[in-house]
Amino acid sequence: MMTQEQIAEKRRLEVVIGLILVGLALMVIRAVDLQWLQGDKLSAVADNQRTRQFEVGAPRGQIVDRDGHVLSESIEVPSIAALGVDLKAKDLPALAKVLDMPLKKLQNRVGDRKGFIWLSRQVSPQVAQQVQALNISGVHLEKEWKRYHPFGPETGHLLGFVGIDNHGLEGLELAFNTRLSGKDGKIQLQRAANGLQLPGSTWIKTPSKGEDLALNLDVGVQSIAYAALANGIAKTGAKGGSVVVMNPHNGEVLAMTSWPGFNPNAFGKYRPRDWRNRVVTDVFEPGSVLKPFTVAAALSTGRWTMDSLIFCENGDFEIGDFIIHDDHPEGWIDLRKLLVVSSNIGAAKLALDVGAKDLNRILEDVGFRKKTGIGLGGESSGILPPLASWGMVETANIAFGQGVAVTPIQLASAFSIFANGGVYYPPQLIKEGEGLSSRKGHRVISEQVAHEVLSMLTDVTKIGGTGTKAVPEGYSVAGKTGTAQKPNAKGGYSNDKFTAVFAGAVPAEAPEIVIVVAIDEPETSIYGGTVAAPIFKQIAATTLPMLGVAPTVLAKSKSDKWQMMQTNMAKEDFTKVHSLYGFSLREVRHFALANEVQLQLHGSGWVSRSVPATMQGLQPGDVLEVWLNE
Repeated sequence: MMTQEQIAEKRRLEVVIGLILVGLALMVIRAVDLQWLQGDKLSAVADNQRTRQFEVGAPRGQIVDRDGHVLSESIEVPSIAALGVDLKAKDLPALAKVLDMPLKKLQNRVGDRKGFIWLSRQVSPQVAQQVQALNISGVHLEKEWKRYHPFGPETGHLLGFVGIDNHGLEGLELAFNTRLSGKDGKIQLQRAANGLQLPGSTWIKTPSKGEDLALNLDVGVQSIAYAALANGIAKTGAKGGSVVVMNPHNGEVLAMTSWPGFNPNAFGKYRPRDWRNRVVTDVFEPGSVLKPFTVAAALSTGRWTMDSLIFCENGDFEIGDFIIHDDHPEGWIDLRKLLVVSSNIGAAKLALDVGAKDLNRILEDVGFRKKTGIGLGGESSGILPPLASWGMVETANIAFGQGVAVTPIQLASAFSIFANGGVYYPPQLIKEGEGLSSRKGHRVISEQVAHEVLSMLTDVTKIGGTGTKAVPEGYSVAGKTGTAQKPNAKGGYSNDKFTAVFAGAVPAEAPEIVIVVAIDEPETSIYGGTVAAPIFKQIAATTLPMLGVAPTVLAKSKSDKWQMMQTNMAKEDFTKVHSLYGFSLREVRHFALANEVQLQLHGSGWVSRSVPATMQGLQPGDVLEVWLNE
């Protein structure tokens, strides 16, 4: 028989054993729950703790010129990111110092966030290496794509720029953002228990590059146009300006540039108003540059010829309550001289005879009053009053370029009809075959009328005309000057603000390019023949040889000229060398040495252009910049 003490001990043992059995049962139940009932869920949690998935951006497609030169590309740059859950407050001061960021700013950026955080984006490789050296838990490098434009301000307005999130914000980058954008990928990284990234990664989805975009632009011509425009603006003190260079036979845009420029690689340093592409956004009254279209309308009626005479009222012509003036009073003149002396009265009288309907038809057919559809955002349609509002005064004013406003790209496309036999081609910026709909040309005037107007425009640039300063040595030019008062806020015209314009085709006898130069509010002179024509000349003189168009107007044969150059150089009498065009690299160096000038060279082969363009007046110590091409 058990004693009372033994019974108590037995019960205590039974309780302990019972507790042990209950504990074991609970452990078994928990194990079953964890292993079978919650196994998948807990496995996912574990994976999530040791792995992280990140979106990886894709490079955008390149933008290239007609010869494949890269105008815009994506380059890989490092960025600093972190996982907030692993980031320790004690590590932030050292990290802020390396990132050159105020500690308070970094602390605010991190805050209480536990997930993915961008700490500093698109940093230099040096900063990335310094961050890695800190070996901070939760901090890692991400690779991003940064847009780079090799030609900087020269192509800034045209290409636009891309934001930090790899989306186009201006120019072609915005207009073709969908096409240029790639498809982002996703990558999985592993990390240790302390939050540091482990070597190796797994692609869940590989990023794919965006499509490339090929332009008709010739970056060499673009550089020439930009330099000439910048030089002209500096000389004339103008507020701004634009240049367009086109192939008149198919509408291909070889160059378009504006001033003031901006560098798309650092667009944040410029004002938003400086980002706009003036070639397509800004309108101006063309002034006398519109007169060739009035003359073309008259010739198209069959009632007028180049030799037809028109009385210009000796400088004053009254229509209704308005009086039209000519700067140079004329009596009876023919249509050829009308363009040479740029008579407002002659143009007005022609328009009144032709009639508003026929003049309006030609202006509409060459693209005025509507967007060109070039493919750039912000394009203006210009201003051409509806035909119903054309009275006698309005018709007369439009005839010499008042009351109508155009963009530089509209004017270049329109003026091309005189250089290509009367056919209008809309401007073609994107290269054919790039998946865009074809843009065909249409006839506006007959081939004969186009030829006759071109012939008259050639006289404008000869002695006695207003465009003599547009003619480069060795070439002939068919062009027209324009000087237009700018409208003021009161509905009238400013007395001191003008737009100076020159539009021309060169060589005149067989045009290869059309160039339009528009200068906004020049200070040294207001006239297109004085302000815009020299810029045209500089562009044409440099572009034509580069395009393989040899001089056609020579005082001596090419061999004679070359012989003269060789003779001069043999004697080291360089004062007689007018231009270095055609010189070899050796001869250029010889010239620079003999004249003690500082030489800056670009390229190889034979000289295609130089700054200054002519050697007369070059002094010892001056800088001579020379471009050579094979």
